[in-house]
Amino acid sequence: MRDIKVPSPVEIFKHPIFDMNKISVDIKRDDLIHPIVSGNKWRKLKYLIQEAQRLGKSQVISMGGNYSNHLHALAYSAKAAGLVAKGFVRANSQQELTPTLRDCIDWGMELEFVSRNEYQALREQQNIKSFAEVEDSYWISEGGFSELAIKGVAEIAKEVDKHYDFILTATGSGATMVGLAKGFPNSKVIGVAAFKGASYLKDELSDYLPELENWSLDLEHHCGGFAKINAQLMQIKAEFEGYNGFKFDKVYNAKMIYALHDMVAGEEISPGSKVLLINTGGLQGDRI
Repeated sequence: MRDIKVPSPVEIFKHPIFDMNKISVDIKRDDLIHPIVSGNKWRKLKYLIQEAQRLGKSQVISMGGNYSNHLHALAYSAKAAGLVAKGFVRANSQQELTPTLRDCIDWGMELEFVSRNEYQALREQQNIKSFAEVEDSYWISEGGFSELAIKGVAEIAKEVDKHYDFILTATGSGATMVGLAKGFPNSKVIGVAAFKGASYLKDELSDYLPELENWSLDLEHHCGGFAKINAQLMQIKAEFEGYNGFKFDKVYNAKMIYALHDMVAGEEISPGSKVLLINTGGLQGDRI
């Protein structure tokens, strides 16, 4: 794919609360990797697209919601790679298409709308055969979660030349957090869950990190659920954007910033610590 910009820059992340608590914070600007396939989307899809091509598949199939960053990035990436793409969408086919799904269609992705129960069966990989198995197709899990996605994310460590005590990332499927935990075994990696009820991820992700205990999930900053916001989140988002001159999406990365603010204020991150934030990109949630 053209216009991929790696390594992404690491920039100083500013706010008076960091100075007051003598904490050094940097941010990895993965949102600048590509104008469409930005952040962890490119890192997670890179090896999956290559694997589909290696296996001689002509089609990639995945799943997501009305404003899925994953489907949006996959549709563009598949077109760039010369692959057909199909997306199962948890939505009513009678609803008006969102701007995100319109983009997917414009890039050639076929959309199939499924019920909540059908979507859950796909998520649990119970009905992939009946829904998605085509002879020359390659299945990609929701959010791209896979060993290949984890491998792509872990490569961030090769682009960072200093030690950090803490690394924070927003968490959806968990692939990015697992990749970071593997790539930075000597740092404490914290995944800030973007949705309510994410405690089940602890068991699921443990299977991918059997020998590592350098990670944890923050379950307190989802603001009531996926794509939910509140006044405090938006205030902190605006504050940090003002100090640093670039925007965060409200669905994922703003919640990471919210968690960081509270961790510093509550002294969960001790004075003298060095912190790295991962800006995972993906702005589809801001089209809601």
